[in-house]
Amino acid sequence: MPCLINFKFDNSYSYLREKIISYKITITPPSKESLIAGRQRRAKACLKAVDEDKKSAEQRLKAATQQKSTLTTEVERLTKELEEKKKSMAVATKEETWLKERVALRNAQNKLLDDRLTNGWEDEKEAKIKTSSSFW
Repeated sequence: MPCLINFKFDNSYSYLREKIISYKITITPPSKESLIAGRQRRAKACLKAVDEDKKSAEQRLKAATQQKSTLTTEVERLTKELEEKKKSMAVATKEETWLKERVALRNAQNKLLDDRLTNGWEDEKEAKIKTSSSFW
């Protein structure tokens, strides 16, 4: 079982004098039972973390699935609505074109009729000329 052991020697209370120290370090490896118990503790802790994450992920998955279903329904509704709007727009465009032509025709008819009322008809001009010339 790898580990880090840090030894620190402090001589801060005496700057001018050197010290001679002796020490003995004995490292005893852990027993097999201790290793097994440690592994089981770590495995249980990991299992708890995995279970908590799984529960969280399942809740989020349920919410995401519901949101996706709602959005799918909404997209389908909007797609149908868009198709209906496109059909309505095509009808409105066709009617607009027809009405523009009708207004242009009526403008031309107004102009011709105003001209006739102001200047008269061709046969009236000839009749006026004949009437005027036969009178003299």
